[in-house]
Amino acid sequence: MSEDNKTQDNKTAAVQTGTTSNAQHDGGKLPEPYEKTTRHAIVIDGTHLDYTATVGAINIDTAKVKPAASIFFTAFDIVDGSGNADPSRPVTFIFNGGPGSSTTFLLMGSVAPKRIDVPDAAPVPAAPYHLADNAYTLLPSSDLVFIDAAGAGFSEILDAAKAELWSVDGDVAGFSAFIRAYLSKYRRWNSPKYVLGESYGTTRGAALAYRLQQDGVALNGLILISNILDYAFTLDTSDQFYIGYFPTFASVAKYHGRAASDTEIADHLQAARAFANGPLRLALAAGASLDDDTKHRVAARYAELTGLSERYVYDSDLRVVDMRFRKALLRDEDRIVGRYDGRVAGYDLDRMNDEETFVVDDAFLDPAYSSLCNAYLRDELGWDRVPERRGFADFDWNATEPGKGWTWWHEQPDMTKSSWGAKIPFPNVVPDLAAAIVHQPTLKVLIGNGIYDLCTPFFQTEYDIDHLGLPKPLRSNVAFTYYPAGHMLYSSETSLAKFSSDLKRFYGEDVTGLPKLNERPDLPEARIDL
Repeated sequence: MSEDNKTQDNKTAAVQTGTTSNAQHDGGKLPEPYEKTTRHAIVIDGTHLDYTATVGAINIDTAKVKPAASIFFTAFDIVDGSGNADPSRPVTFIFNGGPGSSTTFLLMGSVAPKRIDVPDAAPVPAAPYHLADNAYTLLPSSDLVFIDAAGAGFSEILDAAKAELWSVDGDVAGFSAFIRAYLSKYRRWNSPKYVLGESYGTTRGAALAYRLQQDGVALNGLILISNILDYAFTLDTSDQFYIGYFPTFASVAKYHGRAASDTEIADHLQAARAFANGPLRLALAAGASLDDDTKHRVAARYAELTGLSERYVYDSDLRVVDMRFRKALLRDEDRIVGRYDGRVAGYDLDRMNDEETFVVDDAFLDPAYSSLCNAYLRDELGWDRVPERRGFADFDWNATEPGKGWTWWHEQPDMTKSSWGAKIPFPNVVPDLAAAIVHQPTLKVLIGNGIYDLCTPFFQTEYDIDHLGLPKPLRSNVAFTYYPAGHMLYSSETSLAKFSSDLKRFYGEDVTGLPKLNERPDLPEARIDL
């Protein structure tokens, strides 16, 4: 479904002795809230910064279960010589997606004060792994709070609460409850507040911005990277499914030298956008009424831009599924490209099967991130509770029973245009994001996209934002930035450096200055001749 569909639990943490805090081992009870704080320092651009790192857990309630879950967090705060944080500084709440994921990848790879050091877009050797001070940390601009979802990472959940929290809207309510509890506990209610979500974390983040407003919290800014805002295009393989993916096919082909073009990547992507939004869209809309000569010509242009053969595209009825593209592009080299990062290429056990044996880029990165995260949280930051860290909550993807699987229904804001009414059977949070901006016209939104991301394609995100339905004066509240990387756009140091610079500018601007950050290129103006 999304970035973090990593269902294997992490088994790398050493099991500690002492009083158990696992709900399964203690009569169904949650552990008492607990935290541990350590002092650290880092030098950024020649400036010495003292900071604290706090690992802890806060209990939250649901409507039916009180308490329902123990939510683990890792917080970093700039402090003065006496160890006191400054409540006037911004605070940013950060999470991965899944749904049901821990926040291992963002914590270890992106904007925290420490960062994993592993090869970019290449196989990663086994341990030992290395952690270094992160020159690109967001800490100079904001205090940081990384959050594990209920049942993932070191967060725990009672069985009785799973039906509520393991759902689109229950998950959003749970994150709102945690954020408000954190603001109370650490006296940050009057701090500028930001949310940063990745992948399904953008689904959550867009809905959360609106939910927080209903719960009395107005965000100053929302950062959404590797976006999936509307699941409709993934569920029914509509024409938009193929249109949304196409420019990313073109970018990955260009990276691997398969596109029949000697233009720069930016020009290549503009040509791919124009083709996807013009000839390809019209050809797919025509369906069986498309004449054969036109179909061949569209297939030929498709092949030029993506490196696939014209025959393959034609035989696919101009509808190439993303998994088939990843298998077909480098088939003559016996290699497949990664889902999360199309720059990555690896081997497969059955080169002719449409289904991949495994996701090569995830297989390269997951053991390193998971192992070093356990070592960092336990050995350096001092988390000493018994349960092992889970990369992912253990719900069943195929189950439809609430509490066993994930409940995908979503209740949109009132007065949303939908034949379903306000409640729909899949998450489409485009109306939530629109409502959050309209309700709070000073809300600024940064949309970050890796151009080689074959999990959440950037062109689909552009389409979704174009369909927010915002009044014209508010359309500039949203800015796009792009990165030469994949889904975990921070896995490339070059990309992370740019992301860090973009974030610094984003935090330094109010909503009126946001257009200066916007990198989205203009497409030719749509002409409708009647």
